[in-house]
Amino acid sequence: MKEHNRRVFLGLSTAGLLALAGCGKELEIEKGVTKMASEDAFNGAKNAFTTFYAYFNAVAQEIGMEQALALYTKVFEAGGDARGKMIKEQAGVEELDAKAAALLIKNLSEGTGGSLEVIEESPQKVVIKFGRCPLYEAAQVVGMDAETIETLCRAGGLRAMDTMVKQLNPNLSHQLRKYRSAADDFCEETIVLG
Repeated sequence: MKEHNRRVFLGLSTAGLLALAGCGKELEIEKGVTKMASEDAFNGAKNAFTTFYAYFNAVAQEIGMEQALALYTKVFEAGGDARGKMIKEQAGVEELDAKAAALLIKNLSEGTGGSLEVIEESPQKVVIKFGRCPLYEAAQVVGMDAETIETLCRAGGLRAMDTMVKQLNPNLSHQLRKYRSAADDFCEETIVLG
């Protein structure tokens, strides 16, 4: 894998981006800077999805929840498909295992300020615990109840992730094992090869 593609594939931390901006100079980065950048990313994603969910509510009121949800799923699947193809091309690899796909998901989550913890990891299976979620909090802001938020998550984000990992390797799947019961709870998801 080419070094440039490897950096794109693995993503860059805030410290990495700042180091690149410094033309390769080593910079001392305080933990607070990274935390602040993560909080800024979280708030940015939450704000964007607040607008998106307000729009979704308006569409659902206009055309009905069932039809709005079908369109929502198509949008997220198309996004997952496109992102998976782009990542695979940038990575310059034929197929990825579960561990490599989990690294991508970790980078995507960190890019939106989300928190996650890998609790089991092998090339065949990775179990991820997702903590704070900007999409969940955004849906709450626009007044969605817990059942509606879960429906949107299953029809949107989870479908996008499954579609994306299948582009990385058709034998991969992304599955929900446990859905959060509240904003301060967590989701548990798996990426499985096989």
